Amino acid sequence: MNAAGFNKAGLVLWLDASDAASVVRDGTGGIVTWKDKSGQGHDAVLGKGSAKVGLVEAAMNGLPAVRFDGAGFLQVPVIRKTPGKLGIFIVAQRLPAQANGRDWQRLISSSDGSANHDTQKPAFTLMWPKSGKGSAFGPTVMEYFDEEVKIGPLAIGSDNQRGRGNYLQGDIAEILVFDRDFVSEDSTQSVIRYLSEKWKAESSRVHEGWTLVGPLGDTPVRKNDRYPLTDQDNQGGWTLYEPTSDEFNGDKLDDAKWWDHNPQWLGREPALFMPHNVDVRGGMLRLTMKNENVAGARKGYETFTSAAVQSRTRVRYGYFEIRAKPMRSNGSSAFWFTYGDDKEATEIDVFEISGGAPGFERKYNMNQHVFRTPTEKKHWSVGGVWMAPWNLVDDFHTYGLEWDEKELSYYVDGVRVRRAEGSHWHQALTVNFDSETMPTWFGLPDPKDLPSTFEIDYIRTWKKAGQIEEPLPGFTKK
Repeated sequence: MNAAGFNKAGLVLWLDASDAASVVRDGTGGIVTWKDKSGQGHDAVLGKGSAKVGLVEAAMNGLPAVRFDGAGFLQVPVIRKTPGKLGIFIVAQRLPAQANGRDWQRLISSSDGSANHDTQKPAFTLMWPKSGKGSAFGPTVMEYFDEEVKIGPLAIGSDNQRGRGNYLQGDIAEILVFDRDFVSEDSTQSVIRYLSEKWKAESSRVHEGWTLVGPLGDTPVRKNDRYPLTDQDNQGGWTLYEPTSDEFNGDKLDDAKWWDHNPQWLGREPALFMPHNVDVRGGMLRLTMKNENVAGARKGYETFTSAAVQSRTRVRYGYFEIRAKPMRSNGSSAFWFTYGDDKEATEIDVFEISGGAPGFERKYNMNQHVFRTPTEKKHWSVGGVWMAPWNLVDDFHTYGLEWDEKELSYYVDGVRVRRAEGSHWHQALTVNFDSETMPTWFGLPDPKDLPSTFEIDYIRTWKKAGQIEEPLPGFTKK
């Protein structure tokens, strides 16, 4: 972390209009260069043939912003020639006098000419949030995530590096471009929080929902195992759904229900998912992270091995409850749902916990991802972080997700800690437990903390009468 309060790992472009030393102007006040503060030297300069781009003092929260008048743009050379991950955060506003009614104005756009248009990969573009009449709004933080895209040449305030039109009429205060992905809501929110507080800007996030602040208060008492902890008298009419329920009381994983690895993924580098790190004993499913190398492993997978378990079938809607204890290391302990095909790919993260990373011991991270749907073409995510009053790794707790066609509710020890609109999560998904290395979020594990083990006592799934469906096949092994 830095003084600005966000993790700078992977930061390749940082343009900040509040830093007077970073904005170089000519004798008329027009911007010649907007210097990159990332340390990478990716300065923005006035585009060839561009009209004047100016700086306006006290534009947002008493701080300066770069003003685009609908005819000028700034240009950044190529930052990354090969396709990869991308995360962009930008603070912009459009005052009533700037709302000119033009459609499809660009905030930032990338194209090297290899795609027919800057909306086609490996190019990308971030549009003004509302097309049509170009309505005015105040300071807003917008974010954009993508993958398999190049970075640059970039145009700021126009459609691509050639400046062919679609010019912006509005103000931009700060731009952060990362050449990595943002796997967590926690890391995303740290950047949004920094920008929002600095510029007194609203987030453009949709479907944010509600997240609990403070302790759980009174928790329900377990009277039986037949029904969810949240509804011990079964007022909801719940029925146990066997295909994704398991008490883990045997001496091996039930391979009719579960894969002992992730059939579509080797794991997050540098930790390699290995079946030998999955075992069932003592009434527990145990996923272990180790400090070890695997002979012949693909390049990038070294030093650590970890574990993953995935359901062989997919499930949609219901109440999903586990009793679990995270591992005590920087390795993640995660309970999540996912599936993807050519038309649709979504994910629900019930939790991603790091029991050993400094500052994360009490953070209960929840998230929902949309990678693509018939109407959504870009990856976005939304979630929340509940701060537990105790270290999450110190004991077993009960964690739950209630998921229906209207809403997602997250529970800890039977108390709701988050509620989110179920706007996009209608796809049948696989159930997943895993442990990953997340270097840019939790940092790499210290070998002295390994091996460490994520323990799951049980998973129980209940469905209401209208939710009961035949299980769908999950992923097959690549």
